[in-house]
Amino acid sequence: MLFCNGLLYATWGVSMPVIKDTFSLSEGTLSLAMVAVAMGGIVTMAAAGRWIARTGSGRSSRYSGLLMALAAAPVLLVPDYPVLLALLFAYGTMTAANDVAANAQVAYLEKISGRSLIGSVHGSFSAGGLVGALIASVWLASSWPSAANFLWLAGTTVLVIACASRYLKNEPSDHGLIDDAPSSTAFPDAVVRKRLKLFGVIAFAALVVEGAFYDWSAVYMREVALAPASWVGAGYAAFAVAMALGRLGGDWLRDHYHHQIVIAGSGIAGVTGLGVVLANHSPLMVVIGFLITGFGLANFIPVLFSAASKLSAHVGWPASQGLAITTRIAYVGLLVGPLLIGPIAELVGLRLSLLSLLLAIVTMTIGWLLLSRTSSGTPWHIASDHSPRVPARTREPTSTP
Repeated sequence: MLFCNGLLYATWGVSMPVIKDTFSLSEGTLSLAMVAVAMGGIVTMAAAGRWIARTGSGRSSRYSGLLMALAAAPVLLVPDYPVLLALLFAYGTMTAANDVAANAQVAYLEKISGRSLIGSVHGSFSAGGLVGALIASVWLASSWPSAANFLWLAGTTVLVIACASRYLKNEPSDHGLIDDAPSSTAFPDAVVRKRLKLFGVIAFAALVVEGAFYDWSAVYMREVALAPASWVGAGYAAFAVAMALGRLGGDWLRDHYHHQIVIAGSGIAGVTGLGVVLANHSPLMVVIGFLITGFGLANFIPVLFSAASKLSAHVGWPASQGLAITTRIAYVGLLVGPLLIGPIAELVGLRLSLLSLLLAIVTMTIGWLLLSRTSSGTPWHIASDHSPRVPARTREPTSTP
């Protein structure tokens, strides 16, 4: 399901030039379309979390996926730009709801299977984005109607969801709480929400970097690395492939190494890769830098979302409720990242503007490690008078008792 989510999202992103030409938009007016999708998810995230808790993550994954496909299908058929913005808001709502529902579903499957699975799910989203971008690029270069690409991909998504639905599982009817009821007297509601928001802030920094790399890598290759036309897309491709492969292998890493080691290693790789990008003018070395950075960033979001779902389970909340709090903050980063780089680049140049991403990588790495230290090595564990503290050397559990 998240492969299809990434497939449709990438198709929408690559289709921006078509939308710009269709409605004769300026860059500023076109940005409203980007904002509409992002705001659809951000504004409705809390309500989506409560709906998923009531409906069950299995059913809500199916329903939101079908609605996501239906909202995406007519994107290039709408005749008026204001109507398109309303449709994109609805599409953003369903995309975000499907994302939270799928993450809640994999959290439940991790619990009942005793295996780490979330990295593979996020890797599937990245793989879907890469496939969607390639298909959309080929489609736009052909003489086929642009709108038909959305239609057949949306139809394929409906078929995939129909086939996959039989394998989804709903949590027991008494799993978790509804609405905003406090978790328990042992774990005050405010404390739980504060920890989930801290996860969201770290994830925000991760998505600022991720969004900036996706949106500015091609520009960097062309204007800074002075790459030939055939190499301009290589930086984006290297970063996307590394993100997908890094996440697909992330479950094995988290099952064999403590999450602190995984995050520390990821931070080092991210800083090293970005350093290679900034220190070289050779297109080949810049592409290698994008590749290393992608591997470094790959596991931040899966680890953070997994921690949010585990914290929710730890205090008796449904996973969707905790994930909604974390993701609502995190996804602002996808919107803010690309918008921050542009104005900074106008002042100091694109190369120096990317130095701000180094600060973001260092901040989210240190922030996670400090948060782990203050919670005895397991950020989803809140110590109280009723719960023993976990020794810092204890390895991350692979299942919840």
